[in-house]
Amino acid sequence: MTARSGIPRFSGGFKAFSVSFNTNRETGTESRLFVYSQGSRQKVHIYLWLKLLWNELSKDEWKLFLSMPETLNNEMIYDSLRAINFQGKRATRQRLIKSPYCPKEYLPNYDRYRGFMRLNVEISLENRRLPKVPKFSGYVKSASAIGSKRSSGKSSYLDLMAINCEDYEKVVFNWFSYLTIGEY
Repeated sequence: MTARSGIPRFSGGFKAFSVSFNTNRETGTESRLFVYSQGSRQKVHIYLWLKLLWNELSKDEWKLFLSMPETLNNEMIYDSLRAINFQGKRATRQRLIKSPYCPKEYLPNYDRYRGFMRLNVEISLENRRLPKVPKFSGYVKSASAIGSKRSSGKSSYLDLMAINCEDYEKVVFNWFSYLTIGEY
């Protein structure tokens, strides 16, 4: 659904948030997806995830789902999208349901999706002009003004290489191969 600016079409309480869709610094414009919903941002994200797996997303919902940082920063969702392109939605969904590694909040249960279907979500696209950035002359009064006198606080090589077991398991586990290779 598309929303009117200022007020959602559904009655009752609502929450609003926006997601940056496109920023063009040359023309000084920004396109944002403005969302009205009855649930929080996380609930809307889970709703779009479940709707993707059990139904079809509209054009605006696709834009919102792919523009949300929660989608592309989550390895399971990103690799699931790759697996859907590779083998289809049904096989990927079945493997996610049977997976013991799938986080509980993203588990694609149909009953859960039916519960989320009551969530009203309205999406509108807003364009705005970015504030003008002041020009940088290049003049610096002293080295202290740019912070070049401070030590950088570099960490040792061993500190960077220290990985506990849980982080190692997260790095080693490959969702794409888990969802696409072999049979159950």
